[in-house]
Amino acid sequence: MELLSVRNVSKSFKDHNYKVHAVRDVSFDVHQGEMVAIIGPSGSGKTTLLNLIGIVISPDSGEIYVDGQKASDMNDAMRCRIRNQYFGYIVQDFALIEEDTAMQNILVPTLYSKHKKSAREYREIINNMAEKMQISEKLKSTVKNLSGGERQRVAIIRSIVNDQKIILADEPTGSLDKDNSKIVINYLRELADDFKKTVVIVTHDLSVARQCDRIFNLDDGILTPFKL
Repeated sequence: MELLSVRNVSKSFKDHNYKVHAVRDVSFDVHQGEMVAIIGPSGSGKTTLLNLIGIVISPDSGEIYVDGQKASDMNDAMRCRIRNQYFGYIVQDFALIEEDTAMQNILVPTLYSKHKKSAREYREIINNMAEKMQISEKLKSTVKNLSGGERQRVAIIRSIVNDQKIILADEPTGSLDKDNSKIVINYLRELADDFKKTVVIVTHDLSVARQCDRIFNLDDGILTPFKL
């Protein structure tokens, strides 16, 4: 069964006197363990579509299904619970707390988890992931002292610390050099292949998109399959 289903979804915004059609009648499915890329020019609606998929915002029309559950049938409390249970978010500006350590930032989603583990279990999980992401020695460092690549890897670990099934990544390599980009994409690929995570990546970088199972192009709010 599809883990994510988008059915005839549209979303518009007002920009001064203009109506911007950010997403126009989009439909597609993403399965468990699949890694999908959405490419397109700036302003094409990619981030809006990602926020719709993650039920951060609601569509004007159409439906979003998460593991068979219709988002429009959920109240605010249920939507929050589904977001915390299913989704890990990797955003462009990392959204980390500068004065806290990497470990403290990673642990933030655990505060809201309905299925809490012990402190020892969380630390074991985090240490294992940090070792794979090559930032074990940075867990006690404050975020303000980390490089862009290190911050991005912290954000990725935070996105899956609760064993979320779906990772939504908005330009995860946009501010990284070639070496750090390779580390990040290889790890996201491993999450899909070995841990059956569903990964949806928004990117400008076609070399990143080519690491995915499928690529879609979003232009002027219209989503189409992209053929290499």
